[in-house]
Amino acid sequence: MIYFDNASTTLVDPEILKTYIDLTKKHYANPASSHIFGQETNRILELARRQILTSLQLENCDLVFTSGATESNNLAIKGYALRNKANGKHLIVSKIEHPSVLETVRELEREYGFNVSYLNIDENGNIDLDELKQTIRSDTILVSIMAVNNEIGVVNPIEKIADIIVNYKKIAFHVDAVQALGKVKIDYSNVDMITISAHKINGLKSCGVLIKKKNIKLTSLNHGGEQENGLRSGTNDVAMAGAFAKTIRLSLDNFKERNEHVKTLADKLKDWLLVNSQVVILNSHSTENPYIVNFSLKNKKASVVVEALSKRDIMVSSVSACSSRHEPISHVLEAMSHDEQRAKNTIRVSFSHLNTLEEVESFISTLTEILGEIR
Repeated sequence: MIYFDNASTTLVDPEILKTYIDLTKKHYANPASSHIFGQETNRILELARRQILTSLQLENCDLVFTSGATESNNLAIKGYALRNKANGKHLIVSKIEHPSVLETVRELEREYGFNVSYLNIDENGNIDLDELKQTIRSDTILVSIMAVNNEIGVVNPIEKIADIIVNYKKIAFHVDAVQALGKVKIDYSNVDMITISAHKINGLKSCGVLIKKKNIKLTSLNHGGEQENGLRSGTNDVAMAGAFAKTIRLSLDNFKERNEHVKTLADKLKDWLLVNSQVVILNSHSTENPYIVNFSLKNKKASVVVEALSKRDIMVSSVSACSSRHEPISHVLEAMSHDEQRAKNTIRVSFSHLNTLEEVESFISTLTEILGEIR
């Protein structure tokens, strides 16, 4: 099998899995328990927390362990908005955020009376910093912009956005950095809240974190035993936390060599797509992020091609895996191109450092055959 759907999820690194199993066997006590075994388990939990913050050079921040990026995004956006609504009820996001961001702000609009502004993007997927400046109002309290888009791979200018927002004391800046971690270098020092997830970088599923500056106050979304400083009640999975710390460390330690390898794969595929512009349109134009290559078919149905590739043991996706069963059209491509046909027929190839040039060549050969067979 050739697996090119790594933006959806990745193969778990055997070393990470071993760490999880070892920690599960050795440190299975509840870290909230007062006995010695519980205290020792809690020490492992806090060590993992410190290691993650140190790896990301965010030592002066707080870290909340969650079940994944969706929960982290909900806690950041809903938790901040509800806690700080007395200061204003205006939020700003881009039109191409992940569904876990867009659906959260839509709920805040529907159920809590917040007002949300959705920033436009250009034909390459970039937001306009001048539009952001003009959209900020006296009642704006939160801006949430993803670091890297999960469908087209465009890298947002997070540092420049942070430089704008830092001048507004009432506004917090949240970044969904799920697709950036271990793939794109970004300075998060002026970002107030950051969402990351393990399973996009060969870690375990159901493991995410929300990192926030210490002055950021949130309303908890679930209540109980007051774990995670009262922001996320429930018994901690200490083994998961320890495994995540190692996942991040391995990803960052191997950043340069992995990035260079994946760039050779992306360049090979992009070269073919550009040569065959009569049948495909390249949608990914980022030179910073080689991990995602998105293109649209001009005269064929993407869903048919994706199914045909799957039957030949090549796995790619047509739209975001988080919305593909409910949304036949890419909201990202629709916002980018304003072309419904193009947005309905996208294919996303997302790489891992485990992929090979031979796999890319096999994909190109098979795709060429399929496009020639389908009428």
